Amino acid sequence: MVHAYVFIITSKAREQEVADAIGELPMVKFTHSVTGNIDVIAFIEAPDLSALWDTVNHVQALPAVTRTTTSLVVEPV
Repeated sequence: MVHAYVFIITSKAREQEVADAIGELPMVKFTHSVTGNIDVIAFIEAPDLSALWDTVNHVQALPAVTRTTTSLVVEPV
């Protein structure tokens, strides 16, 4: 199992729309709209890296998403 956090920057005032859309993806376990430099954080749990990147690519393709940064979890607790 592969886990990752995806930090998402959206178009202005579209944070909740993006969080809701991403939350519908099967491998996304949770999303949060947050304050600061990042607009949305998503946690992904995928069976392998290929499935993880497929999900990240889907997130990046959303029209209101302007930028993402993905951080893989290296030592899950």
